[in-house]
Amino acid sequence: DQQNEIARLRAAATRVRADAKYRPNNKAAGDTWAPGFFANRTKETVRRAKNLEKRVERLLTVDRVEKPRSGWQVKLDFGETQSSGRDVLRLEDLAVGYGEHVLLSGLDGYVRYGARIALVGANGAGKTTLLRTIAGKLPPLSGSVRLGSNVQVGYMAQEQENLDPDLDAFTILSKAASFSQTEARTFLHRFLFSGDDVFRPSGKLSYGERARLSLACLVAQGCNLLLLDEPLNHLDIPSRSQFEQALANFDGSVLAVVHDRYFIAGFASEIWQVEGNQVRRIAVAF
Repeated sequence: DQQNEIARLRAAATRVRADAKYRPNNKAAGDTWAPGFFANRTKETVRRAKNLEKRVERLLTVDRVEKPRSGWQVKLDFGETQSSGRDVLRLEDLAVGYGEHVLLSGLDGYVRYGARIALVGANGAGKTTLLRTIAGKLPPLSGSVRLGSNVQVGYMAQEQENLDPDLDAFTILSKAASFSQTEARTFLHRFLFSGDDVFRPSGKLSYGERARLSLACLVAQGCNLLLLDEPLNHLDIPSRSQFEQALANFDGSVLAVVHDRYFIAGFASEIWQVEGNQVRRIAVAF
C-alpha cells in the first residue's frame, strides 16, 4: 500500500545517502581524471537520494481519491535484454511530419546503449511524430533512421492506438509473444487482468487497462530499445511506482516523451528539447 511504498523509498534514500559519504580517495599516479570521476559519482548519488525523497514528498502531498483496490499490483520486470551495439539508434538529416507539413527537420543525433532520454517540448511540437517515425509507424519525410545491430524496438503509444480495438487482451498478447494459453493468462494476471477480462476487446477497455496491456506486450517481447509516449498516463500511484522501478532496472535504452519533472529528474541521463522545428540535446548535470 502507499505507506509501505513511502517506507521503502525512505529506506532507499537513506542507503543512497550513506553510500555517497564513502568514495575511494586513492588513484593511480598521474591519473588526473579520477578526482573528477569520483566527484561526479558522489554528486550523482546525492541526486538519486534527493529524487527518492521527492517521490516520498509527492506521495505524502498528492490528493489521492481511489476506488478500493485489491491487495495485488502490477508486477513489472523487463528482465534481461539482448545486448546491442554501442550505437542503438542514429538519426541522419531526418525530417518528420505529415505530407507537406514538416514538423521537425535536419535532425542528426544518436542514442547510446543504456541511455535514458526524456523527449520534452510543447504540445504539437512534433514529439509524438518523431517517436512514431523512429518506431517505423510513419515514414521519414527525408533523411534516415538507422537502428544498431540486435536492436529490438518496443513502442508504447500515448493513447495505446497501436492496440487493435477489435482484438481482446489475450489475442493481442499472444500475437506479441509466443505464449501458450495458460502462459498468456498467467502473464496477463500479473497486469491485473483476470477471469473474462482477458477476452474483452481492447476498444472496450479503460485507458488504464489499455496502458497496462501495452506494458504487458513490451515486457513479453523482451525489447532493448523502448519508445514510450507519455508512459505514466492513466497509471495509478502503485503501478506508476512499479513502472519507475522497472525502468530503473531495465538495462536497455529508453526514449520517452514525458512532462513530469519529478520523473525526468529521476530518470533522464539526457534531455532532447523539441522547439522551433529542431531538437536540442541537453546533457543532464549530476
